[in-house]
Amino acid sequence: MRQSIQAKISALVLGLSLTFAVISVAVQLHINYTNTYSSTITSLEKRADSSLATIHYSLKKTDTSLLLLQLQSLADTPYVKNVHFTSRDGEQFWADNITQNQKDGRYKKYPLTTLDDGIAQLDIYLDLDAIEESAWQEAIPAALLYLIEALLVALILIIVLGKTCVTRLRSLVEHIDKIDLNKVNKFAIPDSLIHHQDELGQLAKSVQELYKRIRTDAIEKRLKERTLKQHKTLLVEEVNARTEAIEWQNHANKLLADLSLRLLKGHKTNVEHDVRCCMPQMAKLLGSDHIFWLSFDHDNIIYRATFPENSEQPAIDLSDMYKVKRWLMEAQDVALIDVDTFDEDTLAEHDFLKDVGIHSLAMFPLTDGRKSFGILAATNNHQSLEWNENKSLLLTRFATMLSELTIRERDHYAMAELQEELIVANERLRVEAETDELTHLLNRRPFSRRLSTALYDAVDTGTTLSVMMIDIDHFKAYNDIYGHLQGDKVLLRVAQAMNDVAKQWEAPLARFGGEEFSLMIPNCDLEKTQRVAWQLCQAVRDLCISHQGSTSSGIITISIGGITCEPSTETQPNQLLEAADQCLYKAKHGGRNRAVLQPYLILDKEMQ
Repeated sequence: MRQSIQAKISALVLGLSLTFAVISVAVQLHINYTNTYSSTITSLEKRADSSLATIHYSLKKTDTSLLLLQLQSLADTPYVKNVHFTSRDGEQFWADNITQNQKDGRYKKYPLTTLDDGIAQLDIYLDLDAIEESAWQEAIPAALLYLIEALLVALILIIVLGKTCVTRLRSLVEHIDKIDLNKVNKFAIPDSLIHHQDELGQLAKSVQELYKRIRTDAIEKRLKERTLKQHKTLLVEEVNARTEAIEWQNHANKLLADLSLRLLKGHKTNVEHDVRCCMPQMAKLLGSDHIFWLSFDHDNIIYRATFPENSEQPAIDLSDMYKVKRWLMEAQDVALIDVDTFDEDTLAEHDFLKDVGIHSLAMFPLTDGRKSFGILAATNNHQSLEWNENKSLLLTRFATMLSELTIRERDHYAMAELQEELIVANERLRVEAETDELTHLLNRRPFSRRLSTALYDAVDTGTTLSVMMIDIDHFKAYNDIYGHLQGDKVLLRVAQAMNDVAKQWEAPLARFGGEEFSLMIPNCDLEKTQRVAWQLCQAVRDLCISHQGSTSSGIITISIGGITCEPSTETQPNQLLEAADQCLYKAKHGGRNRAVLQPYLILDKEMQ
């Protein structure tokens, strides 16, 4: 609570007056006490001086009564408590011989000594309580007088101050109390206070000027604070926006990196699954309800992946959507389409989006640089997409990734088909290279390779191996009589008949050239070899192919030469073929239509 200026000044003046009065009383009391004490001592000294002769006489005459009378006379002096006399012989006398109260703390001992040839000493004790009481009795009336004077002076001062400056000072204070620096309103001190030339007028002018400066500084400070606050708000908004953009970009980059890693690690058959796993985050970043990955297959549109997975997949017909087709041919950027912004040239697109419940969409073509083969689209059902450059860049990068993925996928399938075709072609070429074109049997090269393999296996396992050389009897004569075309047919029929027998024994049969054939039977002894040879000859005879040029039977027959051996590491395939050929030579010279089979070692000894 504010106190009035007048009350404060009155209290101050009254306090100063009372303080002055108290100080005056204390000073007066001290003066009275000092004067009383000094006058008492002076009178005692005079009295003692006047009594010394009598005391000296009484001592000389040893008149004790006279001495006591003088001591009692000194003790009756005002403000004296007691008198003590001590002789040279140690004899002591008290004026008041009953109390002998010289050691009380309230007494002050004033020594007054009289010496005559050093025969005695006189001590007089003062009554300090009486001296103080006398001083108070004289000081109190003066103090009361001073107090009354101080109060009167204070009252006069209060009245004079109240009339001269308190009213103006109170008015100045009231106006100063109205100052509110928080509102910084206009403020003016009345002219009645300012126009005075005294100190209060100067004070009022100083306060007025001070407030003007404070107000000016406060206004400037408010403006600076407001500007700083606006800048701070803008800075915070910009920092928040940039932070959100950076976080958004980080999520987008992480999403694309995760998708790339998935596609690199995943199997090509799981492409749609990997893309579909990334679509929820993509939709969140783009702020869309749906995402569609569409591919073109001629006139058909295929949904490769959608988000959500249970989204409807309406049939799309681009035949009437001329604007979309033109954009697919020329697009270099994201296309933003909103149903509220369609013009008359896009009625087909407008009707389609209305039918499927799409309000707006953003799409980017999947292209190989020459033509578009798909679309990546983000859609909203009930409101327009909130779009910016970052979202366009994200959709473009995602679409570019899908484009490259589709191109690689297409190239992979094309490469796989090409590899399959190459494998089939190589196999066909290999078969053609290793198969006789007429009889479809093995030719000499693969037979020699199989013979070498069977020879090494027989050496490793310690088993036997049989090799036959076969020749159609009088085949040259047959060609001369029936012609080469008919001879080719005979070769084919004979080859098929012998091949049927060879398959039964799992023995490779090959055409060595012309009418000559060769047969190899792994793990076969001589007896088994003879049985196989007989079946071969009989199978050809059973064909009953007429041969007018044959001098032995009149039909097509064959001659066989063969060997059976248990080969060693030194045995060579050509040795076995030559040995079998020699046996064939013997079969021909033996009358043909027969088989000559021998062990290789026996034949080797005969040759030696």
